[in-house]
Amino acid sequence: MKVVRFAALLAAVAALGVSATAAAAAPKARQLTTITLGVPGIPPVFLGVMPYTALEQGYYKKYGLDVQIKGFTSGTDAVKAVQAGQIDLAWSPTPFAMTLISKGVPLVGIEGMDKVDWVIGSNVAGISSCADLKGQNIGVDSIGGARYQALQAMLTKCKLTIQDVHPVVFPGATAIQAMLAGQIHASVLHLDDLAEASSQGTPVKTVVSIAQTDPFQHYDMLVGLRDNIAAKRAAFINFLKADIQTIRYMNNPKALNRVAHIGMIVGHNLQVTTTALKQYLKLSWWPLNRSGLGVAPITRTVFENVKLGNISAGNPPKWSDITDTSLWKAAYKAVTPKK
Repeated sequence: MKVVRFAALLAAVAALGVSATAAAAAPKARQLTTITLGVPGIPPVFLGVMPYTALEQGYYKKYGLDVQIKGFTSGTDAVKAVQAGQIDLAWSPTPFAMTLISKGVPLVGIEGMDKVDWVIGSNVAGISSCADLKGQNIGVDSIGGARYQALQAMLTKCKLTIQDVHPVVFPGATAIQAMLAGQIHASVLHLDDLAEASSQGTPVKTVVSIAQTDPFQHYDMLVGLRDNIAAKRAAFINFLKADIQTIRYMNNPKALNRVAHIGMIVGHNLQVTTTALKQYLKLSWWPLNRSGLGVAPITRTVFENVKLGNISAGNPPKWSDITDTSLWKAAYKAVTPKK
């Protein structure tokens, strides 16, 4: 009996030794770098489909990042959180970001979306032309936000100003629901808002579009504080690697169904999400193999916002004051095979 017990003890000690050796030999789990990203809208607006796809498909983790996406009522609120040091990055309406930069806030854009799809839509017969907008309540996301500034730009088609209308705040993408509920009869809308209205049997007519006033406006920028981006440069380059890979994945027709299912996070059903996604991909809303921070659209948007009074004419910011494309270029080179 003692022999059996002794043998059992030797076996246990041997097993313990093997386990200890195996544990010592096991590779340490890779530590991920945390980056917090602000996305406008609760639920997110449609631009959020891209970062959520990157998250769900594991692209951020692939490049050593723990990306935490936080929703904000509007893009302006997200940018203010960056400014306060509460988050690392935010997708910001370009006019709002460049207005802050013109006032000395040390923000910089490292990635962009340079295609605009804004329209002013109405679901009543009495509002059928730009001139009919005078004196009307018009839905926007926030005062000074993306839809508000798009409204300013589109009103120039009929020589109206923001003082000629009554902007009414409906955060994020809720304006279309307010229209469908009869709370307002005109709003600044995206393509996916129009698709949502059509799916519910109440098509919304486009009264005026940004394409009619200035199709070369820049839409959105991914911004952070210059000091933070310099301090964590390698991590932000990895972030952009993930975004580049994600946009390539989204443009693969075989991925359409998967991306559409992820995209339902914006609050649309699968049919509406799929319809809108196809439209946005055709538009190259998420730039494929380019930074989305071209000199021409950024410069044009500065010019327009000087005219609108959002940026002082005295010393407007230049493209180099607003953007830093060196990170995107480094990321693109790293994830693009040599020809």
